[in-house]
Amino acid sequence: MNMRLLYLGLLFLFIFQSSPLSAQTPRHIEADLLKSFSKIEYWSGQRGTDTSGAWIDSLETANDRFGKKLQAIAIKFPATINQQFDSLDKDGPIILSSDDDALRIYTWDTETGGTMHNFENVLQYKSGSNTYAILDTGSDVKEVYVYTYRSLGTLKISNNTYYLATYYGQFSNKDLGRGIRIFTISNGKLNDAKLIKTQSGLHSKLHYEYDYFSVSQNDPNDDIVYDPIKKTISFPVVEDGGKVTDKRIVYKFNGQYFERGKY
Repeated sequence: MNMRLLYLGLLFLFIFQSSPLSAQTPRHIEADLLKSFSKIEYWSGQRGTDTSGAWIDSLETANDRFGKKLQAIAIKFPATINQQFDSLDKDGPIILSSDDDALRIYTWDTETGGTMHNFENVLQYKSGSNTYAILDTGSDVKEVYVYTYRSLGTLKISNNTYYLATYYGQFSNKDLGRGIRIFTISNGKLNDAKLIKTQSGLHSKLHYEYDYFSVSQNDPNDDIVYDPIKKTISFPVVEDGGKVTDKRIVYKFNGQYFERGKY
């Protein structure tokens, strides 16, 4: 009898401890992530009132916890890769999704910088029946700047799908950078795809830096654009000193690579 009671007690304890995880609904997941992200905003808001500087460590901790929580949820709950996060997308990180629901990027400003903005990303992707997530903070490699992603397009060639993600960085109040990075998913990994052919060889990225104050606000020409219909990548000509001109460089996909002027 005592053994039976012990068994029932252990069974009840197991169910009680497991139920919060198994009972997670899309709404609960989104609320949990929003609550965690709000800590970043809270501690960032303390910089103007907390003269002791204690907010700095708390802000870094909030970013660390949110990033790890988001990565864990992205792996534990595969359906989140195409879940509609309306509130999180509005009040939390920017969320970019590929049109085949195989890649999703969550990107946010850590609020830890001044005129230089620092970013972190979680890249969630699907390979076969498995879902993975990478937390990109730049902490593994010293002095590596982490960019924020701004758009996500696809290029399908035969049985292969490539993902073209434009990115952005802000190094000061005037020094900015933009670029594009091409990914592919193979053998359970998110890999760089060298589909861009330049004079120096094959690359997975195109990148340029420029002076924000050289950009015409009436007709800005500082953005990099991937056109999935024309299969082109275009970006501005930047002169010495970071001056953005009204001319653009175009790389077009020729069936094998993106090449400059081949159109």
